[in-house]
This record gives sequence, C-alpha cells and structure tokens, in this order.
Amino acid sequence: MAQDAFQEARALTQRGLEDYARGRFREAVLAWERVTQLAPGDARARSLLEFAHKRIKEREAQPVAHAHGATLESPIPGFLASLTAVETDEPTGGKFPEAPPDGEWAQISTRRVLAPEAEPSKNEQGPADTWKDLPVQVDNLQASARGLLDECRAALRDGRPDRAALAAEMALQLREQAHSPEVDGIVDSRLLLFERAFCACIGDMKSAPIRAIPSDALDAYGFDHRAAFLMSRMDGTMSVGDLLDVAGMPRFDALRLMSALRRAQVVDVVPI
Repeated sequence: MAQDAFQEARALTQRGLEDYARGRFREAVLAWERVTQLAPGDARARSLLEFAHKRIKEREAQPVAHAHGATLESPIPGFLASLTAVETDEPTGGKFPEAPPDGEWAQISTRRVLAPEAEPSKNEQGPADTWKDLPVQVDNLQASARGLLDECRAALRDGRPDRAALAAEMALQLREQAHSPEVDGIVDSRLLLFERAFCACIGDMKSAPIRAIPSDALDAYGFDHRAAFLMSRMDGTMSVGDLLDVAGMPRFDALRLMSALRRAQVVDVVPI
C-alpha cells in the first residue's frame, strides 16, 4: 500500500472510532468501508465494519439510549452514610433511597452518591437487572455481604454475568464504606469469585474494546481519570488482555473498572 493510502486509511479508521463513540454509526460505517477499499487486507477495519453493521441492526430493533448525566448506582454509599449522618428535621430512618416510580436504576458502578437530579426520565429503558432486589440489609451488614456473595455465585452459575458483576461490585462497595473488620473478612475471602464475575461480564479477553461514548462525556457517568486512560487506549486493535497489561493498576482493579464500563454501556467489545 502506498504511504499516502496508508495514512488516509489510518486517519479514516480513527475518524470512524470517533464517529462510533458519538453514536454516528452510519458515518463510522462509511469511514470503515473506505478503509477496506484502501486496504483490503486490513482485518481490523473489516471487524469494525461488521460490528458497526450489527450494532445498527440492534439499535434499529431496540434503541438503547445512554442517559448522560444519570449516574445511577447502588444504594451502598447512601444508606451507609445515613447510619452515621447528623440528625436533621427529616431523618432517613435507615431506609434505602426510593426508586423512581416510572423508571429503572441503571447498572452503573460509580463512586458518587446518587444525586436527586440524576433520576432517569420516564422514557428511558433501563437494564432488567437492578440493585433493588439484591440482598442488602441496612441493619445487618454482615448478612448483606454474605447475601451478595451468594448472589454473585448463583448468577455466575445461571449464566448471568452482568448480575454477578453487579453483586460483586456492591459487595466491594459495602466493604469500602462499612469500615467493618467482619465485613472485610467476608468480602476479602471471595475476591477470586469476584474476579471470575468481572471476567465473565467483560467477555472474551482476546476481543478489542472500543468507546461507545466520547471520552469527554465520562464525567457525566461518574468515572474518573483511570477510566479515561483505559478508553484512550481503545483503538480497535488492542485486546482486553493487552489493555489490562498497560492499565497501570492492579489486575483486579482493572478488571473491576472494565466490568463497570461494560455494564454502564460506555464501551463495546469487537471480536478480532
């Protein structure tokens, strides 16, 4: 391939990735179709093109709206904070935050406590699995930890990786927020189980993750600079396994973050 054609193909590939991240799937298809014309042997462009066509068909059949700004997460930080909060004129009574009556909570694991303005609109479709029916008890944190472990194990056994990863994430958040040696011992004894859950949620380690939202939109989802770094390396060629190797953090933490990104639907995984 001539140098000029190579440079054009490379630029078109990157343009297609940016179009895809911004939801401009048809523009991404046009860019990657041009790449396959310039470089017929480019396996990456063919994989991206095939995946984009598949995604267009899926979205046309059942549109999935990313709720920018809706950083909906587990009730763990909120209810634990309520246990030690200074009394006010309107005490919480140790109850969970109420779920929106006409919507579902999204499967997004962030570090921020759910803000009142972050409720989903009535027209948004949320994932089927939510935290509302997970075994969390305000008055018995140890039982909550054991229940989440059992839920994670059962979900893995039943082939529900997203559910398993959600239970694992909530157990970890519980440990981090509870500051309880008993809860620490329960949760820390099952880190290998959680790692299995995160791997199952992510999928094939040989596949290539790509951004499904622009990098500058990450703040709206509650993700930090670590997620931004991972997403900056997603070029359609680097596999999940390779990405974990250059993540600059412990493997467990990288798996946990990748799982959260997948469940938040801010990255897609392309077979390569």
